[in-house]
Amino acid sequence: MVSDKKKKSFNVEKLKNDMIKMIEIKFCPTYNKIIYGVYTFSFLFTILIIISLSKIEQLSCDCANIPDKKFIKEWFIFSLIFNFIILIAFIFSDKACYFYMTNNAIPYVLISLVQLISFVMLIRLIAYLNILRKGCECGYGKLENFLFWYLVVALSIIALFIIGILIIGIFGIIKTMYQ
Repeated sequence: MVSDKKKKSFNVEKLKNDMIKMIEIKFCPTYNKIIYGVYTFSFLFTILIIISLSKIEQLSCDCANIPDKKFIKEWFIFSLIFNFIILIAFIFSDKACYFYMTNNAIPYVLISLVQLISFVMLIRLIAYLNILRKGCECGYGKLENFLFWYLVVALSIIALFIIGILIIGIFGIIKTMYQ
């Protein structure tokens, strides 16, 4: 009887290892490509933000030099360097999948913290660009207009996605309560 339990536990462990290998083979290449795409887009978009904020700083436009833009450019420069270091660390690591690299506590916490602060800074950037859009023609050009509307649409989609997840979660909790 003991040997049957050992056989079952061995088979469960083998099944678990086989599933992990299957996920690595089927899931990781696609996941890694998505991560590379997201990082590439993030780099390009962050560079556009830095270019825009640098251009605004160089203008002799008093209405653009307001306290609302404090630390926005500096944060995006830090974020660009941080994301570049994370991507290089992944490329040169021995991990087969980006998911495994961020599955440890320290990288996960660091990356999550930087992403959370970046999200807040994107909202601050929208607020700053909105101030420029409403009252500062000398500091608000085509690039700033593109950034503003892109961020408004992108963050609106993210907000709708989060609201949808919350609604589904609430209905799931209500459903389990009444069953």
